Amino acid sequence: MKFTFPSVSCVFLLVSTLCLAACELVSPPPPTATPLPTPTLPPLALAVDVQEEAIIISIPIDPPSFNAYLNDTGYEALVGELVYGALAEIGPDGNYYPELAADLPTLTNGGLSEDGLTVTWKLRPGLLWSDGQPFTSADIAYTWQSFRDSRIWAPGFDLIDAVETPDPLTALVHYRQFYPNYLIQFGGNGVGVFPAHYCGPTNQMLFWDCNFEPISTGPFVLDQWLRGVRLTFAPNANYYLPDRPLAKQLVVEIQPDPDFRRRNLERGNTHLDLWPEDPALTLMENNENVTVFVTNPARFVLRLAPNLSAFGSADPDQPHPILANPRIREAIRYGVDVNRLNDEVFQSRAIPVDTELSQFGCQLPHYDFNPGLASALLDEAGWRLTNPEENPIRSCQGCGTAKDGTPLVLKSYTYEEFGDELVTAHQMIEEMLLEVGVKLEREVVEGGKLWDTWENNGLEIRGNFDLDLWDDGYFGVDPTIYMADYFDPRSIPTRDNPIAGLNYSRYRNPTLSGIFDALRTPLPNNRRRTLLCELATILYQDLPQMPLLALPDRYGINLNLQGVQPHIYDTVTWNAAEWRLVTPPEE
Repeated sequence: MKFTFPSVSCVFLLVSTLCLAACELVSPPPPTATPLPTPTLPPLALAVDVQEEAIIISIPIDPPSFNAYLNDTGYEALVGELVYGALAEIGPDGNYYPELAADLPTLTNGGLSEDGLTVTWKLRPGLLWSDGQPFTSADIAYTWQSFRDSRIWAPGFDLIDAVETPDPLTALVHYRQFYPNYLIQFGGNGVGVFPAHYCGPTNQMLFWDCNFEPISTGPFVLDQWLRGVRLTFAPNANYYLPDRPLAKQLVVEIQPDPDFRRRNLERGNTHLDLWPEDPALTLMENNENVTVFVTNPARFVLRLAPNLSAFGSADPDQPHPILANPRIREAIRYGVDVNRLNDEVFQSRAIPVDTELSQFGCQLPHYDFNPGLASALLDEAGWRLTNPEENPIRSCQGCGTAKDGTPLVLKSYTYEEFGDELVTAHQMIEEMLLEVGVKLEREVVEGGKLWDTWENNGLEIRGNFDLDLWDDGYFGVDPTIYMADYFDPRSIPTRDNPIAGLNYSRYRNPTLSGIFDALRTPLPNNRRRTLLCELATILYQDLPQMPLLALPDRYGINLNLQGVQPHIYDTVTWNAAEWRLVTPPEE
């Protein structure tokens, strides 16, 4: 469900050694681009010169802003990471490390209370913003207050009751409910802590000038933004790490043409291209001047998402006449040839999966393609072929949930921002399912229409779909909040509580409430893993969603650029302070 640029464009490794972790993409409906004010930008004649030794990243569009809490294209996170430092982050190994914090608050060192409801952050002494003002605990309190007062949702901030600042280097964050992702509450994918003295009123986050003209605790400072041309960054003289960043200048170049980006990357005119797709991707893979980095494990999981309530009812007490039967969902899963999808649509670059929690090593068998078994399950459920030579679509023949003669036809959506690959995959799934007598009526819509709010008649939240195809995944190393948002029976949105969660399938398994309650408490790693595997097993059997393929992120990197370490827990610029250019050897 990721708007496309970073997608193929929420997973994921074993739980960190710290006992508590979590996810980043969770709760109310997936974010659509928030309309932000357009800043006044300098004319091209006043452009800052691009230095010969500049590191150049090429992207197709301008970032919406530097505030990655407000949008979700991936590009705001890319630039936000350069300027907004975090209290803590996650490295490529899936472990947390302190950034602006002096240490990680845990049960062991007393930074996390026994009940998990109070987190004490201690800051590094002597931290400064790029304008020379001190970075203090007041900035942490201000960041939380801004979400509260601006009525903007972001993961975990709605669970905070108060932030105390007993001294400039100490912040006590009080939660009303344990938040497994507390270690990156003020960090994560391109986000961090805002400056209390600079951004503006706490109830005006959408209109802050710092969304476009930020000051920095990160490795770089925005030098100039020429919209549609480039963003130029200079080193932050007040960065907390001495002798960093290594680069003297970093430039984000706006270039919509993917082939032009590829040619510049191969020639060394640019140094990093994000999420390339074919045909440019294949050409990069075969070029001696470029390496294509593939994230492993993959974050985004492509899945079929069924509606278990009657079409248009949005009511779990009104079961879907076809898809409420788990055996029919099982038949559909057996009817999809995942390996063929991978080979023919994704050029064997994806990873077949049966659960979003495969990285935890839960022992579950594969759903192998088996159209014969799919047909048998549909027959058993009372959906039969009466005259296959003339009509290949099954109908209810004693199914008990619909009138006899009702055809087995399902309305199915995908979202257009993903691109042609998803449309092709959807078409192939239609053809595969028709072979076992299931008819999909396919449609491609904007993601905003598919996942819009209750008030705006979002297709999924209102239950106006049968079986959709999209991708999503979680940030961080613990999937608790993300999985609860999709599968906890208390996360079913209703007219009275439309932001209860993302359980648009209206899936209700009362066993999961107890599992999620346990996962929302501080637990040892082995107990957390056991509960997650119990969850994976139940979802594997019930199929409230049908995972198909995990889709890795890919980055084209010119060999002259050293130090880039892409991973799934953060945006690629997470360690931009370590990037450097090397001179290619002369032939």
